[in-house]
Amino acid sequence: MIMRSKLKLSRLLLLLLCSQSLYFGSGQALAAAPAVSDGQADGRVQADLNAAEPVSTDDLSGDALNPERIDLKRPSYKALISIDQKIDPFVLDATGSRGIGLADVVDATLKTNLDIGIADYDERIKRTNLLGSYGKFLPDLSLSYQYNYLKGKANVPFGASLEPLAFNNPLIITSAGFKYYGYRGGSVLFGALQNRNNLRASRHGKRATISDALRQSARLYNDLLLQEVILRIRIKAVETSQSQLKLAGDLRQGGMATNLEVLQAETQLSQDRQNLIDQQIARREAAVRLAEHLNLPQEVDLNSTQSVIEKARLVSHNAPGARLVSLALDNRPEVKQYEELRLAAKKQIMINAAKLQPSFAFNGNVLGIGETLSKSTELSSITLAGASGGGPVQLPRQRQITALYTLGFNLNWNFEGLATVDAANIHAAKLRARQAQMEAQRVVNQVMSEVRRSYLHSLSTERKIEEAICQVRSANEELRLAQLRFQNGVGKNIDVLRAQEDYTQSLIEKARALVGFNNAQVDLLHAVGLISSNSLSGRAPVQ
Repeated sequence: MIMRSKLKLSRLLLLLLCSQSLYFGSGQALAAAPAVSDGQADGRVQADLNAAEPVSTDDLSGDALNPERIDLKRPSYKALISIDQKIDPFVLDATGSRGIGLADVVDATLKTNLDIGIADYDERIKRTNLLGSYGKFLPDLSLSYQYNYLKGKANVPFGASLEPLAFNNPLIITSAGFKYYGYRGGSVLFGALQNRNNLRASRHGKRATISDALRQSARLYNDLLLQEVILRIRIKAVETSQSQLKLAGDLRQGGMATNLEVLQAETQLSQDRQNLIDQQIARREAAVRLAEHLNLPQEVDLNSTQSVIEKARLVSHNAPGARLVSLALDNRPEVKQYEELRLAAKKQIMINAAKLQPSFAFNGNVLGIGETLSKSTELSSITLAGASGGGPVQLPRQRQITALYTLGFNLNWNFEGLATVDAANIHAAKLRARQAQMEAQRVVNQVMSEVRRSYLHSLSTERKIEEAICQVRSANEELRLAQLRFQNGVGKNIDVLRAQEDYTQSLIEKARALVGFNNAQVDLLHAVGLISSNSLSGRAPVQ
């Protein structure tokens, strides 16, 4: 009897060790076993030991204590939980799947991001406005054609005849001329300079938009990686809870556990399964957010092609904070954008003041007045003084329009509302220029503050990785000792379940710490104004 008890205890010990290896391994999910007799339990324990799979080399345990990386592998479909029998448990509502890497994300951002496209059109509009302002240096041309038919009489206060003039003919008036402004108070010159400043500001604004879009793309991609690795951790937690439930059932059949411990194991498994379902949805939501930002079809699920999450340093740790601030002031497009807007606001003062100065313009016209455009004559009765007989004489009259040339200049000097309106506009422009200067200074302060906060956050997140590793070591040892105490009858199953939950959470915290550091590096790279497709690759940190 004693030998039989020792044999049963040794088999249970082997089963505990097997269940611990299954927690770290990639073994498939095991279903909870129904109640069986002692002899059946012994036989099934031995069968489970024989069927146990070896620990996989791509498993979480291989990199759990590695502070620099976490291996990432797409989970098998049978390890996931089907929320609905009609949809794929991994892609859920998506109709297809597409692998994407960081280089693909950066390329798609530059090509299809809507914010960048809108900024590009704003730059093109400002360029067109500048070309239009250059056109104001050229003379104005005017062409006109007016056709009228006159019928009736008109009394005119001049001429030798006392009779009114009778009309029953067409009258055509054409003109072609030019007007060249020699001086308009500088409004044309400063208007062109202002539009040039606005164009430069829009270019810097586009660069700022690209910088912001790349930063957001990198963060969304890192979030997708994080959700995928948490999904893998949740899968392992479910597998471990299933094996723990099976073990509790076998121990209860052997008289070494109570029904309460089985119920506790079932509760833990239920919680882990619900966490896995929530994580499957969270991973899909991360893919949808990334697709929305990249302006890609959201019905196609995006999943990372990256095989590992590792610590990626984008900015050299040797760079001091003061040097980073100097780099930011030299490279941040927002600083240059608001400086150009400040200069454009100053030009508006001169534009408003131009209305208080005279305008001078040359003009020239050629007028055509007649009845027809083609050669045409008609006989008209005209009484000639001194003609023999004293009667009217029939003479031919030209009906075709004839040219009348004019050339001159004009000088205008207008004061609207006794110059009070223009004086108020000048004062308002000065106030707006002062406001633009304060806005530019505010951006400078924001940039310096952002650099310093990003630098400090990067230091904090790097330290957090080390603390997360300590938590993983502690939780790993806690789980090992809890299993040993439960195995020797001096511990409780609830202690094992709590230790298992602590270990799962520590792995998640480590993944979050790595992704948090990478995001902090992206933020710091953005803060100094050096974010680009090359710098995001992380091949060589920015010095």
